[in-house]
Amino acid sequence: MIKTLKELGSVPHFYQFFAARTISNFGNGISPVALAFGVLGIAGADAGSLSLVQGARTLPILLLLIVGGTIADKYGRAKVMGLTDMWLSALILVAAWSFISGSPSVWLLTIVGLLAGILNGVWYPAFAGLTPILVPEEKLQGANAAIGFGSNVAFMFGTVSGGIVVLYFGVGWALAVDAITFLIAGALVYPLSKLPQPGQAERGEKVRFFRELKLGWHEFKSRSWLVTIVIAFGFINMTFEAIWAVLGALQSLENYDGAATWGLVLGFMSIGFLLGTVIANRARPRYPLRMVMIVMLAEPLFTLAFGTSQPIIAVLITATLFGIALDLFYVVWSTTIQQNVPSESLSRVNSYDSFGSFVLGPLGIIIAGPLAVAIGIETTMVIGASISLLAIVGALMVPGVRNLQAKFND
Repeated sequence: MIKTLKELGSVPHFYQFFAARTISNFGNGISPVALAFGVLGIAGADAGSLSLVQGARTLPILLLLIVGGTIADKYGRAKVMGLTDMWLSALILVAAWSFISGSPSVWLLTIVGLLAGILNGVWYPAFAGLTPILVPEEKLQGANAAIGFGSNVAFMFGTVSGGIVVLYFGVGWALAVDAITFLIAGALVYPLSKLPQPGQAERGEKVRFFRELKLGWHEFKSRSWLVTIVIAFGFINMTFEAIWAVLGALQSLENYDGAATWGLVLGFMSIGFLLGTVIANRARPRYPLRMVMIVMLAEPLFTLAFGTSQPIIAVLITATLFGIALDLFYVVWSTTIQQNVPSESLSRVNSYDSFGSFVLGPLGIIIAGPLAVAIGIETTMVIGASISLLAIVGALMVPGVRNLQAKFND
């Protein structure tokens, strides 16, 4: 990985983008711990309150993703990323101040979450299409792995720091740190908007949104491997989002040591993320989607171990394996899309990818709390593990997924 980072140093502006993603992911590591335990610490709040707040952050993302892809493709991916990061910083500061001043409320956090979700829905397609603007095709997989590596190192330190800051300084100050990281990231990315981008609208050019959306949809639906993986991840993410936003904290409080355990699980998962990017930097499988979907079987394994209250060592091992699988998948998947989809349509195709992959996530978050109360945390997580397993096996049964061959360019 060090060798890859050195080689990418010759790519103009890569380190600037790398630094932005690394810094903001430190904040992303802090926020899950801070927000989950911040909500549960509000007087009168319960599992349903946590589902409401976390669900509010995800629903608008889905509503804006499709439009966000067209905005990024036509008005500039770096500009969209920079502005949304800086606006998001201001929103997180509002939430931080509510805790610092001693006046947090579920409804305030829900409103902040809705607005943050709108920004994230525009941000993500822009991010997904920016790397090919900066990096030549033969270096894409290494660049994706390097960005993931830096992000995961930062996220790992963020999760550990999140538990410590919440414990000793409080939720508000933890969220304030998160806000600062987004401000810095936005300031670093915005200047990249001066770089040329294929397909970007010229000054004064009228953008026909419906026409552009239709073109993006055609590029998406014409690839069976793309549609299949997106459908599978719709169900996988329904389970994972429920654990990430609700069930992980509840299970940690109910059967382990609370915030300390959840921070530890996230920390070991982050170690897995880090190892996954290192492996992805070297891996060149002939059939990339076949390989990464088999590796993704680690997700239901982790969910089952954690949900059935296995010894903490087993939970941490499976969390690490899941982290490896998820980021190995992410790097290989990103590279596959970048190499098989026209550059001028990347953000739009990624917006359909993201929409389909996360469309069931809010449902998982919203029903997780009430379902855990009704049938128990263990039963809820076992059901989630079963859903993920079926989705993975179903995807592997599709020939387009199993037989897609990689393009080896480095």
